[in-house]
Amino acid sequence: RKENLFYPFTSREEWEVADFLLRSALSMAAIDNFCSSLWYIKQLDLSFKNAKDLRSRAEMLPKGPSWKCQIIPSLHGTKSPIRLFWRDPVDCLESLFSNPLFHDQLDFIPCRIYKTAVRLLHVYSEWLTGDAAWSIQDQLPQGATILGTVLSSDKTNITTMTGARVAHPLLLSLANICMRTRTKLSSKVFMLTALLPIPQYLHPNQRMRGMLEDRLIHECLSIIL
Repeated sequence: RKENLFYPFTSREEWEVADFLLRSALSMAAIDNFCSSLWYIKQLDLSFKNAKDLRSRAEMLPKGPSWKCQIIPSLHGTKSPIRLFWRDPVDCLESLFSNPLFHDQLDFIPCRIYKTAVRLLHVYSEWLTGDAAWSIQDQLPQGATILGTVLSSDKTNITTMTGARVAHPLLLSLANICMRTRTKLSSKVFMLTALLPIPQYLHPNQRMRGMLEDRLIHECLSIIL
């Protein structure tokens, strides 16, 4: 994997074909037919020749952080049990940190950038150019560095026409990844870490229901973080 970023596939082209097939709704028979009948697929000289071989190679890919499910008890009634789905944020950070696609996009040393040599105008751009990062680094022992964490969340529908399920997806990223990469949606720098539940409380008071939802968000964050 150190020599070939697309292992267990032989090249980027083969990885793209495999990614397309694995994400598609094609049956095993259709994938077999796809790999054997199209002339331009044959010219790629794929290392997998059928669906079974493709699946076995997919199982060799690194697995991401595992999901956990936890029932959150409540003293107030809800229409359905409150379930929190989450992953260990440290495992998520390790997954981002070890992603080979970001190996040349990571910064570890705080720095200060000025417009001129007389240092009258301090330029703030990346997180590590800020005073807070510099101050934290001064408190660490020799040889240690800091990793910044970025959290993002917004209410989102997670089902369509099947019960109107909603949740607050909690996304996590590394502030050490260069901003030009982190701000690109296609870079997939943010990792889904949790689905914060939004239950339907049965309390008759609307303000009380809103307060219960807010308290639940904080309770879930204390479990995850």
